[in-house]
Amino acid sequence: MTTSNFDSLFRARSATFVGASNDPGKWGFRTLKHMIDGGFQGNIYPINPKEKTIQGLKAYRNITDLPETPDLAVIIVPPPACPAVIRECISKGIKAGIVITAGFAETNAEGERLQQEMVDTAREGGMVFTGPNCNGIMSPWNRQYIQFPAFYSPPGPIGIITQSGNVMDSLSYQINRHGFGCSVCVASGNEALLHCEDYLEYMGKDPHTRVILSYIEGFKDGRRFMDVAREVSKKKPIIMLKAGKTQAGARAAASHTAAIAGSDAVFEAIGKQSGVIRAKNLDEMLRMGLAFLRQPLPKGRRLGIVTAGGGWGVMAADACEELGFDLIKLPDETIRELDKILPAWWNRGNPVDLVAGAVADNIFKAVELVMQCRNVDGMMFLSIMPAMRRESFDQPHDAAEREEWGPQMLEACANALDEFNAIADKYQKPLVVASEHMWAGQQEQAAIDFVLGGRNAVCYRMPDAAARVLDALVKYGDYVRRHSKS
Repeated sequence: MTTSNFDSLFRARSATFVGASNDPGKWGFRTLKHMIDGGFQGNIYPINPKEKTIQGLKAYRNITDLPETPDLAVIIVPPPACPAVIRECISKGIKAGIVITAGFAETNAEGERLQQEMVDTAREGGMVFTGPNCNGIMSPWNRQYIQFPAFYSPPGPIGIITQSGNVMDSLSYQINRHGFGCSVCVASGNEALLHCEDYLEYMGKDPHTRVILSYIEGFKDGRRFMDVAREVSKKKPIIMLKAGKTQAGARAAASHTAAIAGSDAVFEAIGKQSGVIRAKNLDEMLRMGLAFLRQPLPKGRRLGIVTAGGGWGVMAADACEELGFDLIKLPDETIRELDKILPAWWNRGNPVDLVAGAVADNIFKAVELVMQCRNVDGMMFLSIMPAMRRESFDQPHDAAEREEWGPQMLEACANALDEFNAIADKYQKPLVVASEHMWAGQQEQAAIDFVLGGRNAVCYRMPDAAARVLDALVKYGDYVRRHSKS
């Protein structure tokens, strides 16, 4: 498995589709259409012995007839035909393939035999392939979209490795909805030949990938995964969701991708030893991944909280203490400085409860005063509305004014996040913001995440979500420091 194999897979200059179709109801139509519509810049060669043209492209009877050797073969033919197609690819010199076809080890013994035949043939011929039983890949920097849904993630810094096609689709869609993009996305399916750790190793070296998100149902080689993850984690955070931890989930994994789920306790131990950050669900995986794109890594668990609402401060304190954070006692000099800018009735504790009356300038000054404390490793700010430089949050009655009001509010929200992020950068400590947006209607609410993403900013929904994000930052920071000299 050489670098050129993976470049052929994710940076293809040309591709052939074996099983291409003019029938819109077939995968051989949809995956080819999405490759074309996604703007792929290289030559595409459909293979179908019954058609002269497919979707406007000249069709070929077989791989042997192609006028050049493509980098990549997309294989969408019935299972019994797949091993022969692999042999044809090898004879032509094709280095990489994607086997979309299902019906292999996840179904029965005959499917398992066919799958192993493909693996043996490919290994002997020096070819690699993704799948079988997979949804495909996206390589946005190469404008290479080979997947079932008509969704084209923009290029960005987040890599995705999942054993599930719809999980890849869901994650990439949510990343886009938050205003970010993807580097490489792979739905690995049965992982007959290429495994999670192979893609992990590739993304660890990929200059476009800064954060790796992974959904896994089971490992083929746990030892190699741990070795690869340990090295990749020294350079880039890996956030992983391990499914199949219950008996029901393990049975579902076996029938889905022929995965052996394995012990959840063993995975937990492997993750801790290799620096992998474990997420509880897809939403949390996304929240953590986005935080790693812009937040500095904390040096410890000493935390300061500033909140514009007392109840949220209490919830944040509970969530943080349960995760092992130390809500530090504010130094006397910090309290004296806060007394100068906050209303007389502020609580003089941590969390710093701004209550009513604090204006935007003083809110940012308060955050900076807490951030300056030597015994603070990171911060959380809750309830952003008072920090938005707006005199009124009421929607105008006039239609023309309402049309301007929404974008102005979005800009004010983004500007506030910019100011918080500037403080985080200045002191090189994380500052995580959580807030509801009580001023926002449905349209504004849908636009907030996307607008913030365009500024490389994130606002979390609830205090406990922000606390889990900070916990992930601390764990990864600990791992990086322990292994910085190795």
